[in-house]
Amino acid sequence: MKELNHTHLEINISNLKHNLAYFRSCLPPTEKLLILVKAYGYGHGAGEFSKILEKNGVDYLAVAFPQEGVEIRKAGVKLPIIVLSAGVEHFPLLMEYNLEPSIPTMESFLRFVRTAREMSIKEYPVHIKLDTGMHRLGFELSELGTLTDELPSPYARIASVFTHFVASGDPVHDDFTRQQISLFEKGSSIIMKALPYHPLRHILNSPGIERFAKEAAYDMARLGIGLYGMSYVDRTRLKPTAFLRTPVLQIRTVNAGETVGYGRAGKIVSGPARIATLAIGYADGVNRHLSGGRASFMVNGHLAPTVGNICMDMCMIDITGIDVKEGDMVTVFGENPSIFTLAETLGTIPYEILTSVAYRVPRVYID
Repeated sequence: MKELNHTHLEINISNLKHNLAYFRSCLPPTEKLLILVKAYGYGHGAGEFSKILEKNGVDYLAVAFPQEGVEIRKAGVKLPIIVLSAGVEHFPLLMEYNLEPSIPTMESFLRFVRTAREMSIKEYPVHIKLDTGMHRLGFELSELGTLTDELPSPYARIASVFTHFVASGDPVHDDFTRQQISLFEKGSSIIMKALPYHPLRHILNSPGIERFAKEAAYDMARLGIGLYGMSYVDRTRLKPTAFLRTPVLQIRTVNAGETVGYGRAGKIVSGPARIATLAIGYADGVNRHLSGGRASFMVNGHLAPTVGNICMDMCMIDITGIDVKEGDMVTVFGENPSIFTLAETLGTIPYEILTSVAYRVPRVYID
């Protein structure tokens, strides 16, 4: 493969397959697997990335908003896709593109049935969301009697019933997690008794797959951040899937007492220093709070700290003592530094690091 010499997010398909196999090994062999590809596939891409997942035998995809699903459909993906935040005004669009809405309230269920009836569509798959403790979206158990009065519906087929763990990755909250499992069992059973068929049930998220699969496997599991390298049991079992790389644009020598970048923030205390300018900035997803040496990026086997303020389209690193030439590629994150290292520096979570990579940065898929 020709070496890439432009800023890009490299997606390592082999590592993706490795992580997928690990999470499958935690589950019963008959368990279906849903992959979260919202937020541009956690930064990994939409259509082409979803096609890779489809080729690797996943059963379902899930997005947050309708347009994300539309983009994946236009790429030719045939897998069923759940839209987690459908919005009642978008039901006709969902039906046009064969996207399946999550239904969190009685009002949204009735609105969906009315829309389907007006469009002469019957038994369209929908997914009932239960609130078992997140208190964000979903039916509370006390509301399910009103729902079951409308079931079975000739217009809406309940494809699945699901809920969302609040803190399944943290052992401190295991009692609460088991309480959620108990509430889900009660709520989903109420719905199932009102139906002449068996909808899928799913509660496990990434940490849930690792920690609660023996207690709450049900029919399907939802894999999100785990696929992209996050383990709540042992991070060494997984591999990074995304590598943000950028080329060196220019190298210059800066003497002691001189400064680098906006606001003269990058003061060279002892020099001369060799400073490399990179073709990436905060508009590409490199957080400005990584300025001034708070982060180091990998170049030719060495970590080089940032210098001065990160700019919109560029940033600078100190390569003093490192053999670097213009055109050499620098890794902003990947194996070292990892998304976890940058997240810790910024006081955030790895999700934000991945989803902050700008749309303008090309995604390149490497097997």
